[in-house]
Amino acid sequence: MDKSCIKCWPQYLAAITATLSMAISGCHIGWTSPTLPKLKLPDSPLPLTSDDASWIASFVLFGSVPGCAISAFIVNWCGRKTSLIISGVPLSISWILIIFAWSPYVLYIARFIGGVGLGMAYVVCPMYIGEIADKEIRGSLGSFIKLMVTFGELYAHVIGPFVSYEWLAYSCAVIPVIFFLTFSWMPESPYYLLMKNREDKAMHSLRCLKRYATEDQLEEDMEQMQKTVIRDLTDKGHFWDLFSTPGNRKAVLISFGLQLVLQFSGIAAVESYTQEILEEADDTGLSAATAVIVLSVLQLVAGVGAAGLVDELGRRPLLLSTTFLAGLSLIAAGTFYFLKFQMGVNMTGFGWILHTSVIFYELIIALGLNPLPYMMLGELFPTNVKGVAVSLANIWASLLAFIVSKMYQVISDSYGVYASFGWFAATCFLGIIFIVLVVPETKGKSLLEIQEELNCTKKRKNGLEKIKNREIYVSTLA
Repeated sequence: MDKSCIKCWPQYLAAITATLSMAISGCHIGWTSPTLPKLKLPDSPLPLTSDDASWIASFVLFGSVPGCAISAFIVNWCGRKTSLIISGVPLSISWILIIFAWSPYVLYIARFIGGVGLGMAYVVCPMYIGEIADKEIRGSLGSFIKLMVTFGELYAHVIGPFVSYEWLAYSCAVIPVIFFLTFSWMPESPYYLLMKNREDKAMHSLRCLKRYATEDQLEEDMEQMQKTVIRDLTDKGHFWDLFSTPGNRKAVLISFGLQLVLQFSGIAAVESYTQEILEEADDTGLSAATAVIVLSVLQLVAGVGAAGLVDELGRRPLLLSTTFLAGLSLIAAGTFYFLKFQMGVNMTGFGWILHTSVIFYELIIALGLNPLPYMMLGELFPTNVKGVAVSLANIWASLLAFIVSKMYQVISDSYGVYASFGWFAATCFLGIIFIVLVVPETKGKSLLEIQEELNCTKKRKNGLEKIKNREIYVSTLA
């Protein structure tokens, strides 16, 4: 391992423990895949209709909307660390309700409450990681967000097919306990402490995160942070400040646009109904439940790969390549459904096409399109509006995911599953145009440098320097 990475182990530890909140969220997302098919059986302990199942799958996304709004209010009041710990409370309560649920309506409430915690975690976690990480490893640590979501999904997918409904919930409830016991010992964001004029505590936090740095390096980093915070807090952050500067407006466009591409590529629907989707290919020799486990393992491997690639290749190359390949895989899956159900073609012996395309879709977006929109939220916005901005971006993402998760079933029942997959694929190819035209590269840049680029400060500085040099040259000739 690189020596710089070894020296940064306190930041890695803080990021891993913080993103356990995302692992809990991943369990809530992955829980539906092995559970809903069981609950829809006639001998189910809690019988569900298809409509009940669609609401249970989507309610966690609906609940994340108020969760994002709540975090916008508390993240600058309680701090990043405390807010993230608070998010674990509804995530834990949800599992307790799921264990003792006696009707579909209790599951509705449980999933909604879990969604509140999920929304809070999705807002606070990118902020915390973006503010504790060195610029050289910020991309890698930011990738842990989706990596741990994938781990949570894998956890539910692996256990779910082999245990009862209650024992799956008990198993998932273990992760919140680990989260509370480990993350409680991690330092607060030094940026937040500087915002609250707690310089001594900010320096202590920085020492914990950069244990091997010299005093000179710590002073230099602290000075850089102070400059960033002073500049960002010249005006107190309000909703309208999101549109007060060119940089903020561009950051809103980038973050909202990337979430639109990600969510309308169908990720929420595919993750919620993975097992049911794969059951249409019944001639592969691989059961749908087993295929889901294989998929989750590959996603986890891809997430580890993303953590390594994002700071090597950069954000834009990963976004462009993974979005394009995701579109191709969705076309393949949609074509399978179209030939089988619309054209009446006998697809026996070709089920591997559906399995391969769906697995490849989730695998490839785990390398870029899935983690990067969330990771970049911690990079694009200045400190004074970061809480509001990240909250709004996640509310937007949650609403889009809720729409996709619910409408997938409606469109599939009305027009065929291939129509849904066609919609997802078209979004990917349109998203490539958006990424090329709008999304900047943030690899290897400090938060201050990113703000300067978004606001075109560097271009203006370079322009002024050229003018000054030209004037000096002219006066010399004279």
